[in-house]
Parts: sequence; C-alpha cells; structure tokens
Amino acid sequence: MRTTSFRFTIAGVALAAACHGAPPPETPAPQPIPEVALQTHTHDSLAGVRHADSVEWARQLQVAERAYFDSVEQVRLAGETAAGPASSESTVSDQLREELGVMVHFDFALDQVLPDGRTALDRKVAILKANPTVRLQITGACDERGSDRYNVVLGERRATAVRRYLVENGIDVGRLDEASSGEKSPIDAGSDEAAWARNRRAEFVIVSGDMPLAMK
Repeated sequence: MRTTSFRFTIAGVALAAACHGAPPPETPAPQPIPEVALQTHTHDSLAGVRHADSVEWARQLQVAERAYFDSVEQVRLAGETAAGPASSESTVSDQLREELGVMVHFDFALDQVLPDGRTALDRKVAILKANPTVRLQITGACDERGSDRYNVVLGERRATAVRRYLVENGIDVGRLDEASSGEKSPIDAGSDEAAWARNRRAEFVIVSGDMPLAMK
C-alpha cells in the first residue's frame, strides 16, 4: 500500500508542476558559426557574384564585337556594290574599245584579208552588233616602198577589203567610213622586213557611239 501511495504522489507532483507552468527541460543553446566558416561562405558568395558578372560582361563584349564586325562587313559590301558594277562596266568598255582598235595586216602589195585578220574582224563584228550606235573609220596604210600615188590607192583597197568583210558579216555599210594614209603615217620608222610588215595595215578609229561599250 505504501509503494502505491508513493507512486501516486510522484505523479501528482509532476501533474501539478505541469499545470503551474514549470519551465521545460533546457535545450542546448545555438552555437556560434566559426569565423573561418563564415569567411569561407562569404568568399564563395562573392566569388559567385564576380563569376556571374564576368560571364555577363564577356557575353556583352562578344555581342558588341559581333555588331562592330557586322557593320564593317556591311560597309565593305556596300562599297563593293556601289563601286563594283561601275568599275566592271568601265573595264569591259575599255577592253571592247581596244579590240575594235586592233589592226589588221597585209602581205606585200596585196589587199586580201589574211586568216589572222579575219579572226580579228570577226571579233569586231560581234562588238559592233552588240553596240549598234558605234561608227568606225577604217584607214588603209602601206610600207614605204612604191610611189606615193600607188601607196594611196593600195591603202584605199585595203580599207575597202576590210569594210567589205564587215558588211558581208552583217554590219551596216553606213556605219563604216574609209580612208587611206598611203605610206605617210608609219607606226615603225625602220626600213626592214619587220618594220614594213607592221606598216602594211588597216587601222580602226571609233568615230561615234563609243561610250560605254558592252556585250549583250
């Protein structure tokens, strides 16, 4: 009976203590974070911020550089677009003018157009057909041998032979003028076979409609 009463007494004390707001058993107080750990955490956080800033800065730099080089390339292409066609057109026109001016040569005392002369004239036909406003003057010439009168007539025959060839290949006769310089305008002042061969020729000068020339 005493044992039972003792147990009830202990339980009653505990119940009373609970009812009167007795403090609960103490819990361990929070321990401060070591300074080293706090410094490490702070350093890692700042490093993360710096890394993020560096990545963003690098990205913006790449965008700026790309925009710069794109603008430079656009300017270059615009310059080529503006200057290219005009430059190309001028170059083509100059080349065609040169081809129209290529001389045709003849054998001694003859006015027949030679095979290499026909090749040059065929090219002139193509250019003249592509540029219908061009008008040419054809001038026949001779070397120094023979009389002045003879060489003037021979020069006329050579110009006529060239003109006939062009007309037979589709060029309007009204676009072709004839002349003869005889022996009076040599392109080589020598007195040997090489000089004479160069002086036996037909020359071509554009009279009108020469700019710009093009091949259609």
